[in-house]
Amino acid sequence: MDYRRKLIERYRKDVEPLFRYLPWLEDKRGKKVSSNYQSDELAHSISFPVYDGTLMGFVKTVQRTGLTDRNYVYVYSRYGIKSEKDEHKLIAEITVKNVEVLTAIMSNYIIGGMTKGWLWPKAVEEGIFLEILLKFKELFVLWDQPADVRGKQE
Repeated sequence: MDYRRKLIERYRKDVEPLFRYLPWLEDKRGKKVSSNYQSDELAHSISFPVYDGTLMGFVKTVQRTGLTDRNYVYVYSRYGIKSEKDEHKLIAEITVKNVEVLTAIMSNYIIGGMTKGWLWPKAVEEGIFLEILLKFKELFVLWDQPADVRGKQE
């Protein structure tokens, strides 16, 4: 129990500042948060992605926390995560006992987005970031309950 309490408190320190993005993430679910820029003035120019400023703020904030882990692929392998459907299903089933899955999924999109620019907008549009933060919020509320109430729900 003491280990879980410390674990939740560590996550709370990193995750609570991200809750300010919840209204934005809720609003942008299913909507485009990036576009491609290409200059018509230059004949041989290449297009590049332009991201919503709030998305970039969210990514930078997550990168400054302990919520990303380069070993996320091992969690994906252990839990057999192969698709977005698997991610959504697993996020819904998370408890304090396997909370590392949330950071693994977050890491997949945040770290992966550094080289695959389409991952950040996809995570917003598909609601992945939103679901992760809402699950953390749910776990924090649950953990704030008395031990006898919490024990029945874990």
